[in-house]
Amino acid sequence: MRLLLDEQINPAVARQLRKRGHDVVTPQDLGTRGARDPEQLRAAAAARRALVTYNIPDYRRLLFEWHQRGLSHWGIIFVSEKTIPQRNPGQLVRALHRLLGEHPARDALRDQALFLTARESRRPR
Repeated sequence: MRLLLDEQINPAVARQLRKRGHDVVTPQDLGTRGARDPEQLRAAAAARRALVTYNIPDYRRLLFEWHQRGLSHWGIIFVSEKTIPQRNPGQLVRALHRLLGEHPARDALRDQALFLTARESRRPR
């Protein structure tokens, strides 16, 4: 699976995941820095990348809109500040590294969302 980290995620997370052999980019890499959430999701879908974000409310709404319109995406990985604080990028690196090892297929999350936790990843019900 290939990832696009949302803008609020520390760029060090991308660097560390790349060192571990994962295909991870940031909005700056895609030229979408400063773009609004709908544009970021479109960019992730166009690049065939799952989007990783702490912005759960806005992207849940976008997922609902995309579903209603029949649009496809490559997945969204929601991260909660309560389970993996943004001030702890190492914890996010470890959780994403584990998730990528568990779901290596490029389309593993196609049209799905996943909530990432420090110890496990689980799909919403």
